[in-house]
Amino acid sequence: MELVEPTAINTKKNNSTKDLKESLQILQTWFSPSFPVGSFSYSHGLEAMINDNLIKSKEDILDYLKSVLKYGTGKNDIILIKHSYQGEELNELALSLCPTKERKIESIEIGNAFRKVLGDSWNYKIPENTAYPICVGKAAKYFNIPLNLTIISYLQSFASNLINVCIKHIPIGQKVGQDCIIQTYDLIREIEKESENLNLEDLGGICFNSDIYSIKHENLKTRVYKT
Repeated sequence: MELVEPTAINTKKNNSTKDLKESLQILQTWFSPSFPVGSFSYSHGLEAMINDNLIKSKEDILDYLKSVLKYGTGKNDIILIKHSYQGEELNELALSLCPTKERKIESIEIGNAFRKVLGDSWNYKIPENTAYPICVGKAAKYFNIPLNLTIISYLQSFASNLINVCIKHIPIGQKVGQDCIIQTYDLIREIEKESENLNLEDLGGICFNSDIYSIKHENLKTRVYKT
């Protein structure tokens, strides 16, 4: 029987629109837990909220996710991804929007890890200390991946990482974790649809509790996560 050589994904810039299957493969690679950006090391301040018993149940988790994704970091990040995808240089703005020291560290460190892998394995260079959402927007444009799929994949990865913090730290168990992930699907598609009408003037957030606990996390005597 003749063996057929597998076809590798094209990691070089291509000016034509990528096949949907190939785009999904790339996005699943970038946002997979095996992609070495270390996002599992960051809780986005959630660890401090759990320690103070503000997040204890499935309902608490879903309320928190809706707040952060729709009115906080999630909303800001997809606006930055969208405008970076369109070719705007927004790294200084992205870093200035980080409300706390730890949030800035989180964005820079994950961004640096992401850009390093892209440079080493995907032949695409992004400047050092570029905020994570800016890296994602630039890379998606370079590899001609549809913006809507990029935003959905980014938000799903962000939500899944936060849910994983809850699974380990509350703890809630894998079944509740999966229920939470499934219940974010409609929300994330809704946010992606709304992003079509969001611009730089819409940057900002009202997730004050999340921001305050990001500050409190800096002073925890013992902690599992970097942020």
